[in-house]
Amino acid sequence: MIASAIIPEKYEQWNVWHGAPFGRRVRLLRVKRWFMSAAQVQRACGVFAMQMNSSTRTFEYPWAFDAGQLCPGMKVLEIGGGLAGFQFVLDQFGCEVVNVDPGLEARGVGWPCDKKSMTRLNVFFHTRVDLRNTTVERAKLADGEFDRAYSISVIEHLPAEDLANVMSHVFRTLKPGGLFILTVDLFLNIQPFCSQRTNKYGTNQNICELMRSHPWKLVSGKPDELFGLPEFDTDKILGRLDTFLLGQYFPALAQCIVLQKPAT
Repeated sequence: MIASAIIPEKYEQWNVWHGAPFGRRVRLLRVKRWFMSAAQVQRACGVFAMQMNSSTRTFEYPWAFDAGQLCPGMKVLEIGGGLAGFQFVLDQFGCEVVNVDPGLEARGVGWPCDKKSMTRLNVFFHTRVDLRNTTVERAKLADGEFDRAYSISVIEHLPAEDLANVMSHVFRTLKPGGLFILTVDLFLNIQPFCSQRTNKYGTNQNICELMRSHPWKLVSGKPDELFGLPEFDTDKILGRLDTFLLGQYFPALAQCIVLQKPAT
C-alpha cells in the first residue's frame, strides 16, 4: 500500500512516544545555574534527532514497527539504517539489531555513518546496535540468521547490482517464514509518471521484479499501489494524490510492503 495522508491514531501515539520522525524539541533549561550537557540534550531529543528524515516517515516508521510483528529476543537486520532512529527503537524493544550500511562508500546515495558515530550513539541511548560498515555481501551474515529484515526508504537509491545483492542476501539470511519489511519511495517526477528515468535521489524500482528475484510471498501491500505489479495504474494513483502522504521536501509517496520467505 501507499502511506495514507491520514495517520492512524496508534501511529500518532507511537511517534509521540519515540519522538519520531524528527526528534523532540527540547529547550535548554537553566535551573539554579545548571545547564543540560550536550549528551543530556541528545538523549532528551531522542533517537530520531540524529539524522534528517522525510516527512513520510511519520507513517513509515510506526507502520514498519507494527508490520514486523516483533517479539523481544528476535534478531533483526536493517539494510541501510545509517544513524536513523528506527534501529535504536528496535534495540530498546529487546531485539538484537544488525545494521548493514557502507555509509558514504555506497555506490548509490549514501549518508554519513561510521563505527565511531555508532559507538557514541549506543552509549547515549544505552543500546547495542551492531553496525556492519560495509555492503551486504561483505557483512558476514550467516544463512537463516535473522527473524526479520527492514529496509526503510533505501531500495530506490540503490544501483541495479547492489539491489540484486540486497534481495539475494536478505532472502538467504532470513529464517524460513521470516519477514522482510520495506518502504520504497515512489517518485512522481520520473517514470512511470513522466519520461525522465531518474532523479537525484534514485529511481522507481519495479516491485514485481524485486518479488520475482526469489520466491517471496507478498503478505502486506495493495497490488494496485505497488509500481510494477499488473494492477498498478498511474492515472489512478495521480487521481488519488489527496489521499496519500506526499513528501514535504521532494515529490514522493511511500510504498509499504511486507514480503515473507517461505516457511519450508
